[in-house]
Amino acid sequence: MAPNHSGARLTGVWFLASFAWLSYSLQRHTLINQPRLSSVLLLLISGSSAFVVSAFSRWLPGADGRFDSDAVFKASSSSLPPRPRRFYVPCIIILIILRLELSYRSLHDFQCSTPGVEAFLSLLLATYRFFSYRAPQVESDEPEDMWGSVFDDFKVWLTGSPFILLLGTILLSYGAYLASSFTMRSTYFCSNLADPGSFLMFIQLAGLFAEATIIILSWRVLSWARTTRSRLRTLGGILLITSFVTCIPLLLTQFSRRGEIVGHQSLRGVNPLYIFDTLVTGIVVATLIISASLMICDTSPLEPVTLATFVSGALASVGNMLLVGTYQQTSAAPPLLILGTISLGFTIFAYAGNMRSIIFIRRAFFVLLLLILMVSSVVYTSRTQTMFTRHPVDDLVYKNRIEADRWLRHATVSTTLKLAAKEYEERHHGRKPPRNFDKWFEFARERKSVVIDRFDQMEKDLLPFWGLRPKDIRDGLEFLKGQPNIGIVRIADSKVVHNSPADLSHQQILDDVVTLISGFAEHLPTMEIAINLQERPRVLVPWNEIHKLRTKASQPGFQLMPGRLGKRDNLDILTEEDVATKQRTGLSGSAQPYIAAHQFRQLQVLACPPGSSSRSGVSWDVRDFCASCTSPHSKEQFLENWQVALDPCHQPDIFNLHDFHTTPHQFELYQDLLPLFSGSKTASFSDLLIPLTRGGLKQDHDSKTFNQKQDVVLWQGDVEEMPRATHEYLHGSHRLRLVHLVQNATPADSIPMLLGIGAGKNSRFRYEDVPTTEGNSILPLQISLSGPAEGCRDVNCELMRNEFGLEPPVTEVDGRYMIVLDTADGPSPNLLQVLRSNSVPVLSSIFQQWFTERLMPWVHFIPIDTRYHALHSTMSYFIGLDGRGMLNGRKQITPARIEDAKWIAQQGRKWAEKAIRKEDMEVYLFRLLLEWGRVIDDNRDSASMSFVLKG
Repeated sequence: MAPNHSGARLTGVWFLASFAWLSYSLQRHTLINQPRLSSVLLLLISGSSAFVVSAFSRWLPGADGRFDSDAVFKASSSSLPPRPRRFYVPCIIILIILRLELSYRSLHDFQCSTPGVEAFLSLLLATYRFFSYRAPQVESDEPEDMWGSVFDDFKVWLTGSPFILLLGTILLSYGAYLASSFTMRSTYFCSNLADPGSFLMFIQLAGLFAEATIIILSWRVLSWARTTRSRLRTLGGILLITSFVTCIPLLLTQFSRRGEIVGHQSLRGVNPLYIFDTLVTGIVVATLIISASLMICDTSPLEPVTLATFVSGALASVGNMLLVGTYQQTSAAPPLLILGTISLGFTIFAYAGNMRSIIFIRRAFFVLLLLILMVSSVVYTSRTQTMFTRHPVDDLVYKNRIEADRWLRHATVSTTLKLAAKEYEERHHGRKPPRNFDKWFEFARERKSVVIDRFDQMEKDLLPFWGLRPKDIRDGLEFLKGQPNIGIVRIADSKVVHNSPADLSHQQILDDVVTLISGFAEHLPTMEIAINLQERPRVLVPWNEIHKLRTKASQPGFQLMPGRLGKRDNLDILTEEDVATKQRTGLSGSAQPYIAAHQFRQLQVLACPPGSSSRSGVSWDVRDFCASCTSPHSKEQFLENWQVALDPCHQPDIFNLHDFHTTPHQFELYQDLLPLFSGSKTASFSDLLIPLTRGGLKQDHDSKTFNQKQDVVLWQGDVEEMPRATHEYLHGSHRLRLVHLVQNATPADSIPMLLGIGAGKNSRFRYEDVPTTEGNSILPLQISLSGPAEGCRDVNCELMRNEFGLEPPVTEVDGRYMIVLDTADGPSPNLLQVLRSNSVPVLSSIFQQWFTERLMPWVHFIPIDTRYHALHSTMSYFIGLDGRGMLNGRKQITPARIEDAKWIAQQGRKWAEKAIRKEDMEVYLFRLLLEWGRVIDDNRDSASMSFVLKG
């Protein structure tokens, strides 16, 4: 069956479709988390697929022989390359292995890589074609046409000149490179001392040359195969042999490596999702390789690579244009010029390469489409609004002020016990309050609690335990009694005692808990509670397990629990036998004493629901800013929804950007639902939140007013409190990234800032790219690390000193704006202290505490995303830029909003003194333990466990 135009064009369609799918999905699956294993499997699937497809080769182009008469992309048939040498196939295998090794090295320090370098692959192939070009032989004996016009001669020269072909490829490659380089960078930084920045560029270029050589050698080998079947079998053999060779070191490594987690497989991350991604991606990769191989044999190595470069570059340019006016693309001119360069380059290439059609589209019509695209882009960007008449923070402050008032009204509906009981039933879909609810209400009123009716976090924490039998919960408690770093508090006969751990700091925590409970212990049933004495949360249950428990607790037959959570899902429900069996057999193997950082991230991913962005895997792209990760909780550049921002399941990049995720988990971690109370947690964990104080209950008084404080943004970290600097921690730590952003910015770094244009009624705001060094110098940012007074005594401290520099410790904290950052294990211990001071808390956190839902961003504190991409814009809103210097070569006139900052400081302090007091801790804990006493009681479904209002 002779090849035809439609068959070869269909090959081109499959090539572009597979290339587009891989480009789109590359960051959305788990394969890159296991690069070596994934490479082996993809090569194996691709090689096997080539052999399978060879059995159906009669339907593919070139089935009748190697001398194909038709050429889809060119007017004449493709010239046959020089005959391959015998050592070409071994060379191809060696080069593929070398290319994979270079890719692994690039992935390890991906934050230092240069984006868009792969666009120059087509330029390398065009250069090879230019130097190996052979003028076509004139086979006709007819005399040369003497009557041709100058235009005809120019057309002949244009369509046959290798120089023009090279020129078009240069324009196309450079345009595609620029389109990729306009991507906003992440704050996951490239270290000036620890990272091989220039060497990584060499690795990227070496990989590019290896790819070009692989393609050229493969073209010469496959083009001399007799039939398409022979080509595919040769290709399949190369891929399978490469797969087997690369598998050998992987197997040796796995056999020699001990398990990193007790009871877990050595092949980390291999789960059903990974297997599914491998099969699907393997088929797509096989389609790409097979179709590309058939295309280069039908045309040349240059055409398919150039076509892929054009598609990726054009799509990136269009994507940049759609972002014009936002903080991700501040100017319309660059993407327009880049799109024009790409379009011009590809047009020249199409004519110089004599491409009569591009897949199914005729060349002239395709050029017309490019012209229409350019005109449409110009019209779109000219009509896109790039100026804002109102600053987004104005709207956020106004909106959240209203929301804070609404939240408070919703939390303080009840003024009498009757109203409180009725409100409880309405909010809990008919569930009656727990026994002694009247005693709690009286207790709350006596302590002037402003929150009577709203305890959403508490109810969310308790819900899955209603899916367990009380006996299973008690079994879990017995298991926890034997675990380290667990404190046990016993309440019986109006007395509260704890198990007196040896560590004095742990004793202080339990003493404070006993003090809090003692005031209402007489109204509690006999119980024991397990308290996590470490800062890190420790109950990390996979989503499918916790969801089944929540669904079971929300069944219509469960009279005590709301039914609203079970409406959307019809998953299998855990039976009581399932739960009992899991509790008996699973607890002993549930505790994992040490977990490496990469394993810890994978376990957290499993706590996200299927279909969420994070469930697909931790983002491997640490170099580029993840805009889709911030959009659900942001308004433009600024953080809008604080509660949504605390959920990591739509933010796969966050697992690389915080100390909590980039350091090993060195305490027991439990993957079964256990009744463990903790002071803080992230949204992935299932610990029960409880008011814990780690610095005692003493409150310091701030003697300076807001106006008396220095107009600076202040944060200082102590290197002695930081964990050992691993590769992931050094580059992704939320504390070190902040210091690097302010202290180590280079002239090439830039940040988007929302700057004011005009004054008075004519004032407008516009995003502009500003050199990071200028943004740092114009704002009073005092961000630093401090070390021991006697000098560094360990390697970790020396590394921090060499990388960031160390400043003397700040003895007096009197800045107007105090940045509050988490530690590596939990929220900042200074949060409440700053909140109660006369400074404005500038909070960046991933943790929830018992009072988190009571704090409103832009009312009680200034929220900052952990990525810090809006730090400068946010602080310039409050501090102002007028009279502070120049940005982008002009003086700034943005006025300061000192009164807004002062108002937030006052609101935060007043609210902390009103709703986050010691008395509020007691009220919260009293209600939590009343609810918990009902949950763990065998008769929890009976009316005797509920409060019934008399009369």
